[in-house]
Amino acid sequence: MSSATVAKFRAVSHRRLAEEIADQIERMILNHELQIGDALPPERELAAQLQVSRNILREAITMLAQKGLLEVRPGSGTFVARPSAEFLEDSISFLIRFSKTALYDLLEARLLIEVEIAGLAAELGTEQDIALIAERLTQLEAESDDLDAYVEADIRFHTALARAAKNEIYRLLLSSIRGALRQNIRFFVKHNPAVLEEAHLYHQRILQAIQKRHPEEARAAMRQHLEVAHRGLQELEGQEEHFQSK
Repeated sequence: MSSATVAKFRAVSHRRLAEEIADQIERMILNHELQIGDALPPERELAAQLQVSRNILREAITMLAQKGLLEVRPGSGTFVARPSAEFLEDSISFLIRFSKTALYDLLEARLLIEVEIAGLAAELGTEQDIALIAERLTQLEAESDDLDAYVEADIRFHTALARAAKNEIYRLLLSSIRGALRQNIRFFVKHNPAVLEEAHLYHQRILQAIQKRHPEEARAAMRQHLEVAHRGLQELEGQEEHFQSK
């Protein structure tokens, strides 16, 4: 019997019922009273336990589904979801489209996250992890003539690095900026195709440092890679301002 069937849900008797119910279920998930994959009791039964209408219960479930904590499977029920970066990814992608400084913010975040990922990959990555990174780099270099394919291959390369770092939070953070990364990479390559040669050089340096198990060398190569991207963004914006002023 799953833990969901024995968990005790308390009745809610004051205002903001949907929020209170959502908070209660969220706490049960965080406290491991409800485990990933557990099914919530059927809607009618759970509404009776909580002493609320089924409409209020559905509203609470919708809140938690939007946060990625619950998954509603039509015809099957409602289940505790596996943590996902999709909600955060959507928010960051939205910010990138509407904020003038968001690309800079993204690069600064990548410096914090991906520099450490490169170092940890060199230190902790298995031989299988390193082989996958090398494979992803070969695929990346083969896609130089197709922008969309190149962008996806670049993301797969960086994702392989995150997997090798053996840190689920870093992997989740990188996954959450995946959508924004697509825009970031596409922007650079579209406006400055020569950036591909520089990127290949730094990608090779990162891989070689990881293969040699040199964490600090891997961090340095990743830092240089992202700093070049930062300077490239500044140059592109400077060119745009120059042409707009004429």
